[in-house]
Amino acid sequence: MHRLILFPTVAGLLAVVAAGCGPADGDAFDTLPPIRTTTSTTTTTTLADSRRIFYVVKQGDNLSDIAKRYQVTRQSIVDLNRLPNNGEVIQIDQELEIPNDIRIDDTLPPLPDSSSTAPP
Repeated sequence: MHRLILFPTVAGLLAVVAAGCGPADGDAFDTLPPIRTTTSTTTTTTLADSRRIFYVVKQGDNLSDIAKRYQVTRQSIVDLNRLPNNGEVIQIDQELEIPNDIRIDDTLPPLPDSSSTAPP
């Protein structure tokens, strides 16, 4: 018997609470003001250095012939590309950078003489 009284009471109470929690008539159709947002994007473009020259090794090529073609020394190609075994073995389809107004120097210049840098 208590179940018969309790169920309609709880159901009625839930209906009243649910109706009170909802928006007023028409509130659901109001439009919100626009939201101002800021988006920042950055792009970078890397251009190829037109001063750099690359050569792809073909069958029958050797380092001395490539150096002669580009009028550079064989050793400068070896140094720039850090070729092992002094460049004795190169591979077909290997990409080599050819020196072009670039000097590769693995040593630091000597320190200036201390007597010449002292103020008078």
